[in-house]
Amino acid sequence: MRKCALFTAITLALASHQALAQDRDTEARENPHEHEQEHGSAGHTERADLETITVSALPFERSKLDSAQPVDVLAGERLDDRRGTTIGETLSRQPGVHSTFYGQGAGRPIIRGLGGPRVQVLEDSIPAVDASAQSDDHAVSVEPMLIDRIEILRGPATLLYGSGAVGGVVNVIDYRIPERVPTAPLEGRFEWRGSSVADERTGVLRLDGGGGSWAWHVDGSWRDSGDYRIPGPAELDEHDDDHGEGDEEGGGSRRLDNSFVESNSGSVGLSWIGERGFIGASYKRFGTEYGIPAPHGHGDEHEQAPVGGMRFSGNRLLAEEGADEEGEEDVSIDLEQDRFDIKGALERPLPGFSRALLRISYNDYIHREIEQAHESAEAHEMAGFLLDEDDEHDQDHDHEGTVFEVDTFNLRLEMQHEPIAGWTGAVGLQYDDEDLGAEGEEAFIPSGNTESWALFTLQERQVGAFTWTLGARVEDTRVRAETDNDHDHDGDHDDPPESRSFTSVSASAGALWRINGAWQASLNYAHAERAPSQTELFADGPHLATFTFEQGDSTLDTETTNGLDVIVHRHGDFFDFEISAFYNDIDDFIFLAETGEFADGLPVRQANQADAAFYGVEAGAVWQWRDTAFGDFDLNLGYDWVRGRLGRGENLPRISPSRFSAGVDWHLGAARASLDYQRVSRQSDVAPEEAPTDGYDMLDINLGYRFDLGAAGLEAFAGVANLFDEEARVHTSFLKNFAPLPGRNYRFGLRGRF
Repeated sequence: MRKCALFTAITLALASHQALAQDRDTEARENPHEHEQEHGSAGHTERADLETITVSALPFERSKLDSAQPVDVLAGERLDDRRGTTIGETLSRQPGVHSTFYGQGAGRPIIRGLGGPRVQVLEDSIPAVDASAQSDDHAVSVEPMLIDRIEILRGPATLLYGSGAVGGVVNVIDYRIPERVPTAPLEGRFEWRGSSVADERTGVLRLDGGGGSWAWHVDGSWRDSGDYRIPGPAELDEHDDDHGEGDEEGGGSRRLDNSFVESNSGSVGLSWIGERGFIGASYKRFGTEYGIPAPHGHGDEHEQAPVGGMRFSGNRLLAEEGADEEGEEDVSIDLEQDRFDIKGALERPLPGFSRALLRISYNDYIHREIEQAHESAEAHEMAGFLLDEDDEHDQDHDHEGTVFEVDTFNLRLEMQHEPIAGWTGAVGLQYDDEDLGAEGEEAFIPSGNTESWALFTLQERQVGAFTWTLGARVEDTRVRAETDNDHDHDGDHDDPPESRSFTSVSASAGALWRINGAWQASLNYAHAERAPSQTELFADGPHLATFTFEQGDSTLDTETTNGLDVIVHRHGDFFDFEISAFYNDIDDFIFLAETGEFADGLPVRQANQADAAFYGVEAGAVWQWRDTAFGDFDLNLGYDWVRGRLGRGENLPRISPSRFSAGVDWHLGAARASLDYQRVSRQSDVAPEEAPTDGYDMLDINLGYRFDLGAAGLEAFAGVANLFDEEARVHTSFLKNFAPLPGRNYRFGLRGRF
């Protein structure tokens, strides 16, 4: 089946290339500054008006103002100031978006209380392939420093991207496949930044060039960040003891053990561009290694029975059953991804169609969970070893634990058609094929394959002050797994593979009412069906990231969501305002339920289904004062709240707490500054056996100054995050009891464009 899809894709690509060869003058060349406002603040561009940036994840490529769908864009200076080590951290201050937070190295977006297999992370509308949807400690294979723009879709528009997007879509745009020929032979941008909390150093270089009908792209980044400092004890139960783990410096600040991250990424792209479109290809290499923070052992207080021949303390493995804390192991993840993409667009490809857009992607992903045993000199002496004086430091021994491999092929074709009875729209098809392999003592997911075909459409019609939209998607999914009923988890699966097939039918309807020149309102309804994931169906083993023995259920049914969104928006010269309310009623919601049993010393939780509801509110407002004697000012206010409950009245676990934010942006000539405050409320609406999480206050300050150096526009910047060194714990994180957020962090750097 994959060969058939690949042959179809190559045929379409070659056909589009022949049509493109008709002319070498491009519309993109006539508008060379099309994407300029997205690339940040250094030097030559004004602040991005995020509400007018085109959203490429929508088939009509509408702006936020012109779309009836709930959509947000993060770009320009605001993206520059919020870039973190993960995509989850980068988006964690957007309305309605939180992060899973598994230390510095892993953080996946949570949208309106939903995450994991219900939130789709895309790279230019094609899935960003990795293992992050299977477990919170797995990183998303996206480098935030190389992103030009992030689009966030909620509600009905997400059904265009399949059953894995019912919670939301995060679409990352980096233009590594050029869509225009630069006006200059060489353009580029760079950035170098450092920070104090983890002694981080990060560098980025991007080059774009071309001539005639050709355009090319090269980029690269690297990051080196150590264990980060925290304001107080790592573990909640240490507040009374305060026995001082970690290094003490700067008035008692400590470091969170094994919270380092190192990463590097690079890509190359080449495109041929003609009058009627373009065709291009790219290669991307992404690699990262990061530590998994874990609690320190405290004797029997946290200790569990052996797990696969290892003993388990919190989420830290002890080297052998019967070993003491001096044989503890630190766990890190070493991740590598190779990605190949083809993208092409063609105007007027066939009679009745105005545009065709083809995307093809192949990914080869692997990550290894490395267990590093620390054995002290005292432990060696007890074992009868004689040590030299120079050997009194800890001895480290690495061995490779679980290995995850993911190979995927993705194809997506969209065709925009000419108006039919007043309706304009797009139809398309999508094919996804994923092979997942898992080996090792803690491989809780069996190896298997997920294959899906889908047809989709989105239609739009203007009638006076109203824009009406209709959408639909039909998706056929087959999930196969090489199950191992003996639970040896050794990678040898002799049992016949299990297989389930699902047909999901989703549909949406919406209306946008332009009340007057400033106010508009929209109402959207969506019916979305989601097939269970391979993990939900076939998991069977110790899942140390969630501290459970996880069991899937191969009899699970399709999950069905009926959702309603209401949005009121005002856009004006001095004041912008938006408030949205949503209600998602989910039949057969899939979640892990307690069984009351234990396996390998861990509580057994099994995939179960019950009705659930998610509902909430998101609001934001901006006041703008321009051309005052003291510069330009923006005052920003925001609020979001979500609740998730089962039909029987129980709260669901790890639901995002409510937040209030306030900020001021200031610009005067070449100087700028911003002040961002966020109040995260205490989360008391918790599931049975789940502990509440205290609220906290965060205050960030950012400063920047622009100047020119020859032909380059530069910006020197500095700032401080968590100014008051607040102890903050993330309720949505499995690590909240022993891994707080970083403490006060001084940031500085230089970025530029040329």
